[in-house]
Amino acid sequence: MIYEYDETREVFLPRATDRLETEIVQTMLTAPVHSSGLLDSPSHPSEVPMVHSSEATKLMDAAKALRPRILADRERIEAGRRLPEDLARELARAGFFRIYLPAAYGGLDLTPLAATEIFEELARADASVAWCVWNGNTYWTTTRWPKEVAEAIFADPNVILANSTRPSGRAMVVEGGYRVSGRWSLVSGCQLSAWFILMCIVHENGKPRLLQSGEPESRFMLCPAADCDIVDTWNVSGLRGTGSHDVAVQDRFVPASYASFHTDPLVLTDPRYQLPHSSRITPGLGAMALGIARSAIEALIDLAGAKRHERTNQSLSQDRGAQTRLAQAEALVSSARLFLFDTVERVWHEALAGREATVEARVLSRLASWHAVTSACQAVDLVYLTGGATSLYESCPIERAFRDVHAITQHIGVHPRLLETTGRVLFGLEPDVPKFML
Repeated sequence: MIYEYDETREVFLPRATDRLETEIVQTMLTAPVHSSGLLDSPSHPSEVPMVHSSEATKLMDAAKALRPRILADRERIEAGRRLPEDLARELARAGFFRIYLPAAYGGLDLTPLAATEIFEELARADASVAWCVWNGNTYWTTTRWPKEVAEAIFADPNVILANSTRPSGRAMVVEGGYRVSGRWSLVSGCQLSAWFILMCIVHENGKPRLLQSGEPESRFMLCPAADCDIVDTWNVSGLRGTGSHDVAVQDRFVPASYASFHTDPLVLTDPRYQLPHSSRITPGLGAMALGIARSAIEALIDLAGAKRHERTNQSLSQDRGAQTRLAQAEALVSSARLFLFDTVERVWHEALAGREATVEARVLSRLASWHAVTSACQAVDLVYLTGGATSLYESCPIERAFRDVHAITQHIGVHPRLLETTGRVLFGLEPDVPKFML
């Protein structure tokens, strides 16, 4: 769907040729709740209750049911360096891109724990699929948008968004909004998306506008894909199917209501939206890494019965070294998973109780995500070593797992630098980064 800016109503609306489809969608979204998951349209977003946990169960069942379909598409995903259009739309129709979207706007509004399990399950089938779903669920700005903006964006229940949290753009202050220019790298799923959330430094009178702290002001600009250009740059080893190309924008107008940041007041004020954005996002990195590691362990077990030592003819499953390394890999994955899920649940319960998550709880959640990724890498390395020369071949799932899990380590969300911040807090010192980043 292509969007055009209506200056009278100060909102982006679907192009005229797409509006009949939009009216049908809006009619669907105002229907009463049924088993299909359609929601009532409340008078105020905060009146919408948390979607029942049965929605999480249904989506997990859908993820498991899609596993054979995703496995059959793995080579197409790898060769195309993106998710195939038909697979992406199937994922959207099933609700995978609405996991974190507030129920007020037609989302599933799942808990972080339920979402983390789903990301993990998808990664067992294919890391690129899981990554695009996870990246398309970073609705950390949605609760701060004006209601009319969110309703316009999500009028299409299958809409997909992509984003970049790199401050690679410039937003010049003009009447009614901003003129945006810039180029952003690593915009995963950009070819699938109708909208981009792009981080910019705000400029006024030719220079960055400063906050009271002296830091330049940053804002996320919500831009229609039609206003952006995709630059083909994604030629990589791991997570090859995520289509994480560059996105460029040249002097495009963005209304002020389509700009937001973590420090803006919440429009949706229910306690569940008080959860720190990093506590909702970063655990997905750990979950996906653990899902990849689980798939590698499963691949090794499948391989071990048939693979035999060329000199002794002993099966791999009977080799004591292989047995030891498999046990180590299992311990790494299982223990890291417990730490990750424990911290996710603890922060979530604090939010539901209406209490602001403590700095210690936040850094432990970040630490658990880093630990999950690191442990998953160690587990996959053990599996890769145990698989011998077979692990080198693209036909072996261990080869893909090795590339994909190491690619996740490069995400800023699990950079080893956060260990210093965690250590400071555990020593009783103040964190060395702004609180909204934790």
